Amino acid sequence: MTRNDQGSGRSLAPLGGQLPHEYDTGALQDPITLVTAIAGSDDPSLDELVAFRRQPIDLKAAARHAKALQNEEFRVSLARELGDEQGELACAGLQIMGLSLVALVATWPADDLDQAEAKLALAEKTGALHPRHEPDYVASLDATHARRLRWKRAAFAVPELMLPLGPAMPQGSSQGLSTWPLARWDLVAGLPLRGGPPTFAHTELAAWAGFARATPDLDRLLARARKMFETCDRLVALAQRGPENASELMVAAEGARLAGYLAAVQVMIWPVHNRLSLATKREVVALINLRGVVGDPVHMQAAVRHVTADAAWIKSLPVDARDTLNFDWSEIV
Repeated sequence: MTRNDQGSGRSLAPLGGQLPHEYDTGALQDPITLVTAIAGSDDPSLDELVAFRRQPIDLKAAARHAKALQNEEFRVSLARELGDEQGELACAGLQIMGLSLVALVATWPADDLDQAEAKLALAEKTGALHPRHEPDYVASLDATHARRLRWKRAAFAVPELMLPLGPAMPQGSSQGLSTWPLARWDLVAGLPLRGGPPTFAHTELAAWAGFARATPDLDRLLARARKMFETCDRLVALAQRGPENASELMVAAEGARLAGYLAAVQVMIWPVHNRLSLATKREVVALINLRGVVGDPVHMQAAVRHVTADAAWIKSLPVDARDTLNFDWSEIV
């Protein structure tokens, strides 16, 4: 091999129709709500839960959109004037949309290599970071940062055996070394640089501010999470009795569990700061801790914890609300 023509391990997946495009000027919608539309009722059928679990989700597109929205929020934040409430709400809308996509990537099971690559690539570009140091550096992480790192690593973990070898190393006659791939999939390839002027949201400030104000019914989402978890447990118990459609029941149970976690994540993302909403969020904390005792997949439990920690920094929250929203979590993960 004489040229660097093997790419980054795989080609960039096409943008999925179910996920919002960062340059779309249509109505802004929560991506989690879009994905759960198949089983969006409070009493989904077995077929709806199976279809929800088996729908193809382009996690690479979701990860790429999440990173693009994070970058754009940074640019808008730099460009807005101090005290600009509209700009601050627009930043909050970008953060909420980005965190929803992060939660979707972390929560959705890794069914194939593309989805596994999306999780690993996004994990390197989001959440709490711990940069590499020289061998003589003495680590001094505080307990809060170390806990967030554990949550993030667990949230984006994928089965090791499904990952092939990374890109081949350059050999003596190899060329194109300035662009030689470092990872299986480059999340930020083709995205505008993080700094500089805004690229799309500055013309849609009202739309993004409106999206930040469009808070869903948190109590309904909590009730949905509880019902989906109850449905999951009941379907697993029925499947263990050995009926002919046991495999279908298990797929539906996975769909119900996934829908429950996505509803819980929505509650924790939206930056509502009042006594009732905080009580609802605390109930989600207790519910997810209980799911840890039940033995749900670790990455789903950790995804809620990871997103909750990041959601505490959404700009529309009062400054003194951040510590209040960083709840104590069970270390069972």
